[in-house]
Amino acid sequence: MRTTGTRTAAAWTAAIATALLLAGCSRKAVKTVSTPPPKAATPRPQPPSGATENFRLPDGDGNGGYRTVNAGVSDTEAVWHLRSALNVAALSCDRTGKTGITANYNKMLGHQRKALAAAYKAEGARFGSASATDAHVTQVYNFFAQPPAQARFCAVATGVAAEAAALPAEKLPGFAPGALDRLAAPFSEFYDAYARYKVELAAWEKGDHGPARAATAFAMAPATATVATAAVPSGPPWRIQLGAYSGDRAARDAWTRIRQRMKGAADFEPRYEEVPASRLVRVRIGPVTDRAQAIALCAAAAGAGLDCLPVPPRA
Repeated sequence: MRTTGTRTAAAWTAAIATALLLAGCSRKAVKTVSTPPPKAATPRPQPPSGATENFRLPDGDGNGGYRTVNAGVSDTEAVWHLRSALNVAALSCDRTGKTGITANYNKMLGHQRKALAAAYKAEGARFGSASATDAHVTQVYNFFAQPPAQARFCAVATGVAAEAAALPAEKLPGFAPGALDRLAAPFSEFYDAYARYKVELAAWEKGDHGPARAATAFAMAPATATVATAAVPSGPPWRIQLGAYSGDRAARDAWTRIRQRMKGAADFEPRYEEVPASRLVRVRIGPVTDRAQAIALCAAAAGAGLDCLPVPPRA
Protein backbone atom coordinates (compact mmCIF):
# COMPACT_ATOMS: atom_id res chain seq x y z
CA MET A 1 0.00 0.00 0.00
CA ARG A 2 2.81 2.37 0.82
CA THR A 3 4.52 1.68 -2.55
CA THR A 4 1.33 2.19 -4.50
CA GLY A 5 0.65 5.51 -2.77
CA THR A 6 4.15 6.70 -3.49
CA ARG A 7 3.77 5.87 -7.21
CA THR A 8 0.40 7.59 -7.31
CA ALA A 9 1.82 10.76 -5.76
CA ALA A 10 4.73 10.74 -8.18
CA ALA A 11 2.36 10.35 -11.12
CA TRP A 12 0.27 13.32 -9.94
CA THR A 13 3.37 15.40 -9.46
CA ALA A 14 4.53 14.68 -13.03
CA ALA A 15 1.08 15.44 -14.44
CA ILE A 16 0.94 18.79 -12.67
CA ALA A 17 4.43 19.71 -13.89
CA THR A 18 3.48 18.83 -17.45
CA ALA A 19 0.30 20.93 -17.25
CA LEU A 20 2.21 23.92 -15.92
CA LEU A 21 4.78 23.58 -18.71
CA LEU A 22 2.07 23.48 -21.37
CA ALA A 23 0.31 26.44 -19.82
CA GLY A 24 3.54 28.42 -19.89
CA CYS A 25 4.05 27.56 -23.54
CA SER A 26 0.53 28.66 -24.42
CA ARG A 27 1.10 32.11 -22.88
CA LYS A 28 4.41 32.74 -24.71
CA ALA A 29 4.05 35.60 -27.24
CA VAL A 30 4.65 34.80 -30.89
CA LYS A 31 7.05 37.26 -32.48
CA THR A 32 6.02 38.55 -35.96
CA VAL A 33 8.18 40.63 -38.30
CA SER A 34 6.26 43.26 -40.30
CA THR A 35 7.74 44.57 -43.52
CA PRO A 36 6.96 48.24 -44.19
CA PRO A 37 5.49 48.99 -47.64
CA PRO A 38 7.99 50.28 -50.18
CA LYS A 39 8.29 54.05 -50.22
CA ALA A 40 6.74 55.57 -53.34
CA ALA A 41 9.20 57.35 -55.59
CA THR A 42 8.82 61.13 -55.68
CA PRO A 43 7.63 62.11 -59.17
CA ARG A 44 9.91 64.27 -61.26
CA PRO A 45 8.80 67.92 -61.17
CA GLN A 46 7.35 69.12 -64.44
CA PRO A 47 7.42 72.61 -66.00
CA PRO A 48 4.35 74.74 -65.27
CA SER A 49 1.66 75.46 -67.84
CA GLY A 50 3.03 73.05 -70.43
CA ALA A 51 6.31 74.95 -70.87
CA THR A 52 9.34 73.17 -72.25
CA GLU A 53 12.13 71.97 -69.97
CA ASN A 54 14.68 74.18 -71.69
CA PHE A 55 12.64 77.39 -71.55
CA ARG A 56 14.95 80.35 -70.96
CA LEU A 57 13.89 82.80 -68.28
CA PRO A 58 14.64 86.48 -68.86
CA ASP A 59 17.27 88.05 -66.65
CA GLY A 60 16.16 89.40 -63.30
CA ASP A 61 16.02 93.16 -62.79
CA GLY A 62 17.41 93.03 -59.25
CA ASN A 63 14.08 94.07 -57.72
CA GLY A 64 12.18 90.81 -57.95
CA GLY A 65 11.08 91.40 -61.54
CA TYR A 66 12.41 90.60 -65.00
CA ARG A 67 14.12 92.50 -67.78
CA THR A 68 11.64 92.16 -70.61
CA VAL A 69 10.72 94.24 -73.62
CA ASN A 70 8.12 96.00 -71.42
CA ALA A 71 10.49 96.90 -68.59
CA GLY A 72 11.27 100.55 -67.97
CA VAL A 73 9.24 101.94 -70.87
CA SER A 74 8.06 105.55 -70.92
CA ASP A 75 4.39 106.51 -70.86
CA THR A 76 4.48 107.10 -74.62
CA GLU A 77 6.09 103.72 -75.26
CA ALA A 78 3.50 102.12 -72.99
CA VAL A 79 0.75 103.38 -75.32
CA TRP A 80 2.22 101.51 -78.27
CA HIS A 81 3.01 98.40 -76.24
CA LEU A 82 -0.57 98.41 -74.98
CA ARG A 83 -1.83 98.53 -78.56
CA SER A 84 0.45 95.61 -79.50
CA ALA A 85 -0.69 93.53 -76.53
CA LEU A 86 -4.38 94.04 -77.34
CA ASN A 87 -3.69 93.24 -81.00
CA VAL A 88 -2.22 89.89 -79.93
CA ALA A 89 -5.25 89.33 -77.69
CA ALA A 90 -7.64 90.08 -80.56
CA LEU A 91 -5.84 87.51 -82.72
CA SER A 92 -5.27 84.80 -80.12
CA CYS A 93 -7.99 85.16 -77.47
CA ASP A 94 -11.14 86.03 -79.39
CA ARG A 95 -11.55 83.37 -82.05
CA THR A 96 -15.29 83.08 -81.37
CA GLY A 97 -15.90 86.81 -80.92
CA LYS A 98 -17.65 86.15 -77.61
CA THR A 99 -15.08 87.82 -75.34
CA GLY A 100 -15.53 91.22 -76.98
CA ILE A 101 -11.77 91.81 -77.18
CA THR A 102 -11.75 92.31 -80.96
CA ALA A 103 -14.69 94.70 -80.93
CA ASN A 104 -13.24 96.73 -78.07
CA TYR A 105 -9.78 96.75 -79.65
CA ASN A 106 -11.19 98.11 -82.91
CA LYS A 107 -13.19 100.69 -80.97
CA MET A 108 -10.02 101.82 -79.20
CA LEU A 109 -8.21 102.15 -82.54
CA GLY A 110 -10.94 104.47 -83.78
CA HIS A 111 -11.10 106.63 -80.64
CA GLN A 112 -7.35 106.80 -80.05
CA ARG A 113 -6.07 107.31 -83.61
CA LYS A 114 -4.08 110.44 -82.80
CA ALA A 115 -2.56 109.10 -79.59
CA LEU A 116 -1.53 105.86 -81.27
CA ALA A 117 -0.02 107.68 -84.26
CA ALA A 118 2.00 109.89 -81.91
CA ALA A 119 3.19 106.84 -79.96
CA TYR A 120 4.33 105.07 -83.12
CA LYS A 121 6.14 108.20 -84.30
CA ALA A 122 7.93 108.38 -80.95
CA GLU A 123 8.93 104.71 -81.29
CA GLY A 124 10.35 105.41 -84.76
CA ALA A 125 12.36 108.35 -83.43
CA ARG A 126 13.72 106.22 -80.60
CA PHE A 127 14.91 103.38 -82.86
CA GLY A 128 15.99 105.51 -85.82
CA SER A 129 14.64 103.41 -88.69
CA ALA A 130 11.48 101.64 -89.81
CA SER A 131 13.16 98.24 -89.80
CA ALA A 132 14.48 98.66 -86.25
CA THR A 133 11.09 99.89 -85.08
CA ASP A 134 9.29 96.96 -86.69
CA ALA A 135 11.80 94.53 -85.21
CA HIS A 136 11.08 95.97 -81.76
CA VAL A 137 7.33 95.74 -82.32
CA THR A 138 7.80 92.09 -83.30
CA GLN A 139 9.54 91.51 -79.95
CA VAL A 140 6.57 93.04 -78.16
CA TYR A 141 4.15 90.84 -80.10
CA ASN A 142 6.21 87.75 -79.35
CA PHE A 143 6.28 88.56 -75.64
CA PHE A 144 2.50 88.65 -75.40
CA ALA A 145 2.13 85.51 -77.56
CA GLN A 146 4.10 83.25 -75.20
CA PRO A 147 1.89 80.14 -74.93
CA PRO A 148 2.32 79.20 -71.23
CA ALA A 149 0.71 82.44 -69.99
CA GLN A 150 -2.00 82.78 -72.64
CA ALA A 151 -4.99 81.67 -70.58
CA ARG A 152 -4.35 84.21 -67.81
CA PHE A 153 -3.31 86.90 -70.32
CA CYS A 154 -6.56 86.50 -72.27
CA ALA A 155 -8.60 86.87 -69.08
CA VAL A 156 -6.81 90.11 -68.17
CA ALA A 157 -6.93 91.42 -71.75
CA THR A 158 -10.71 91.06 -71.83
CA GLY A 159 -11.08 93.60 -69.03
CA VAL A 160 -8.33 95.94 -70.25
CA ALA A 161 -9.77 96.07 -73.78
CA ALA A 162 -13.20 97.01 -72.43
CA GLU A 163 -11.71 99.79 -70.31
CA ALA A 164 -9.54 101.10 -73.18
CA ALA A 165 -12.53 101.21 -75.52
CA ALA A 166 -14.43 103.44 -73.10
CA LEU A 167 -11.59 105.95 -72.56
CA PRO A 168 -11.75 109.51 -73.86
CA ALA A 169 -8.91 110.17 -76.31
CA GLU A 170 -6.88 112.35 -73.96
CA LYS A 171 -6.88 109.70 -71.20
CA LEU A 172 -4.98 106.95 -73.02
CA PRO A 173 -1.42 108.05 -72.11
CA GLY A 174 -2.30 108.07 -68.42
CA PHE A 175 -4.12 104.74 -68.66
CA ALA A 176 -1.48 102.85 -70.66
CA PRO A 177 1.31 102.28 -68.07
CA GLY A 178 -0.93 100.66 -65.46
CA ALA A 179 -2.80 98.67 -68.10
CA LEU A 180 0.48 97.44 -69.56
CA ASP A 181 1.61 96.28 -66.11
CA ARG A 182 -1.62 94.32 -65.73
CA LEU A 183 -1.22 92.68 -69.13
CA ALA A 184 2.41 91.76 -68.42
CA ALA A 185 1.67 90.35 -64.95
CA PRO A 186 0.55 86.87 -66.16
CA PHE A 187 3.94 86.43 -67.82
CA SER A 188 5.82 87.45 -64.68
CA GLU A 189 3.67 84.99 -62.73
CA PHE A 190 4.63 82.27 -65.17
CA TYR A 191 8.31 83.21 -64.89
CA ASP A 192 8.05 82.95 -61.09
CA ALA A 193 6.40 79.53 -61.37
CA TYR A 194 9.08 78.37 -63.78
CA ALA A 195 11.85 79.60 -61.47
CA ARG A 196 10.29 77.60 -58.61
CA TYR A 197 10.12 74.56 -60.87
CA LYS A 198 13.84 74.83 -61.62
CA VAL A 199 14.61 74.93 -57.88
CA GLU A 200 12.38 71.90 -57.22
CA LEU A 201 13.93 70.04 -60.13
CA ALA A 202 17.45 70.70 -58.87
CA ALA A 203 16.49 69.38 -55.43
CA TRP A 204 14.81 66.34 -56.97
CA GLU A 205 17.87 65.53 -59.08
CA LYS A 206 20.08 65.39 -55.99
CA GLY A 207 18.19 62.29 -54.79
CA ASP A 208 18.36 58.75 -56.19
CA HIS A 209 14.99 58.13 -57.79
CA GLY A 210 15.98 55.12 -59.86
CA PRO A 211 13.62 54.03 -62.62
CA ALA A 212 11.03 56.68 -61.76
CA ARG A 213 13.09 59.39 -63.42
CA ALA A 214 13.45 57.56 -66.70
CA ALA A 215 9.77 56.69 -66.75
CA THR A 216 8.72 60.30 -66.21
CA ALA A 217 11.14 61.57 -68.82
CA PHE A 218 9.78 59.06 -71.31
CA ALA A 219 6.23 60.11 -70.54
CA MET A 220 7.09 63.71 -71.31
CA ALA A 221 8.80 62.99 -74.62
CA PRO A 222 5.68 62.73 -76.83
CA ALA A 223 4.68 66.31 -75.99
CA THR A 224 7.75 67.52 -77.87
CA ALA A 225 7.44 64.96 -80.64
CA THR A 226 3.84 65.79 -81.48
CA VAL A 227 4.48 69.44 -82.27
CA ALA A 228 7.15 68.49 -84.79
CA THR A 229 4.76 66.65 -87.07
CA ALA A 230 3.26 68.57 -89.96
CA ALA A 231 -0.51 68.17 -89.90
CA VAL A 232 -2.90 68.21 -92.82
CA PRO A 233 -5.48 70.85 -91.93
CA SER A 234 -9.16 69.93 -92.04
CA GLY A 235 -10.25 73.57 -91.82
CA PRO A 236 -8.71 76.99 -92.42
CA PRO A 237 -5.02 76.60 -91.54
CA TRP A 238 -3.09 78.31 -88.76
CA ARG A 239 0.60 79.12 -89.04
CA ILE A 240 3.28 80.51 -86.79
CA GLN A 241 5.52 83.51 -87.41
CA LEU A 242 9.20 83.17 -86.55
CA GLY A 243 10.26 86.78 -86.85
CA ALA A 244 10.41 89.54 -89.44
CA TYR A 245 13.70 90.34 -91.14
CA SER A 246 15.21 93.14 -93.24
CA GLY A 247 14.76 91.83 -96.75
CA ASP A 248 14.28 88.53 -98.51
CA ARG A 249 17.90 87.37 -98.18
CA ALA A 250 17.94 88.02 -94.42
CA ALA A 251 14.68 86.11 -94.05
CA ARG A 252 16.01 83.10 -95.94
CA ASP A 253 19.24 83.12 -93.95
CA ALA A 254 17.17 83.26 -90.76
CA TRP A 255 15.18 80.23 -91.91
CA THR A 256 18.40 78.26 -92.32
CA ARG A 257 19.32 79.05 -88.69
CA ILE A 258 15.80 78.30 -87.45
CA ARG A 259 15.77 74.92 -89.18
CA GLN A 260 19.01 73.99 -87.43
CA ARG A 261 17.88 75.08 -83.96
CA MET A 262 14.21 74.04 -83.84
CA LYS A 263 13.47 70.34 -83.89
CA GLY A 264 10.83 69.50 -86.48
CA ALA A 265 10.94 72.87 -88.24
CA ALA A 266 12.22 71.23 -91.43
CA ASP A 267 8.95 69.27 -91.63
CA PHE A 268 7.25 72.51 -92.73
CA GLU A 269 7.65 74.70 -95.80
CA PRO A 270 8.50 78.33 -94.98
CA ARG A 271 6.51 81.22 -96.39
CA TYR A 272 8.22 84.58 -96.93
CA GLU A 273 5.71 87.41 -96.71
CA GLU A 274 6.50 91.08 -97.22
CA VAL A 275 5.25 93.52 -94.60
CA PRO A 276 3.27 96.28 -96.37
CA ALA A 277 5.06 99.64 -96.64
CA SER A 278 8.23 98.14 -95.21
CA ARG A 279 11.36 96.26 -96.23
CA LEU A 280 10.64 93.60 -93.61
CA VAL A 281 9.91 90.03 -94.66
CA ARG A 282 8.10 87.69 -92.30
CA VAL A 283 9.04 84.01 -91.94
CA ARG A 284 5.98 81.84 -91.34
CA ILE A 285 5.62 78.06 -91.26
CA GLY A 286 2.66 75.70 -91.23
CA PRO A 287 -0.03 74.83 -91.80
CA VAL A 288 -1.49 73.31 -88.65
CA THR A 289 -5.13 72.55 -87.99
CA ASP A 290 -6.01 74.97 -85.20
CA ARG A 291 -4.87 77.48 -82.60
CA ALA A 292 -3.96 74.77 -80.09
CA GLN A 293 -1.49 73.20 -82.51
CA ALA A 294 -0.10 76.62 -83.43
CA ILE A 295 0.53 77.32 -79.75
CA ALA A 296 2.14 73.91 -79.33
CA LEU A 297 4.41 74.62 -82.29
CA CYS A 298 5.28 77.99 -80.77
CA ALA A 299 6.20 76.21 -77.55
CA ALA A 300 8.72 74.14 -79.48
CA ALA A 301 10.09 77.35 -81.02
CA ALA A 302 10.34 79.02 -77.61
CA GLY A 303 12.20 75.97 -76.32
CA ALA A 304 14.78 76.59 -79.05
CA GLY A 305 15.14 80.20 -77.98
CA LEU A 306 13.14 81.59 -80.92
CA ASP A 307 10.51 84.29 -80.97
CA CYS A 308 7.13 83.02 -82.14
CA LEU A 309 3.64 84.30 -82.80
CA PRO A 310 0.58 82.14 -83.64
CA VAL A 311 -0.98 83.37 -86.88
CA PRO A 312 -4.70 82.71 -87.41
CA PRO A 313 -6.23 82.00 -90.83
CA ARG A 314 -6.26 84.92 -93.26
CA ALA A 315 -4.04 87.04 -90.99
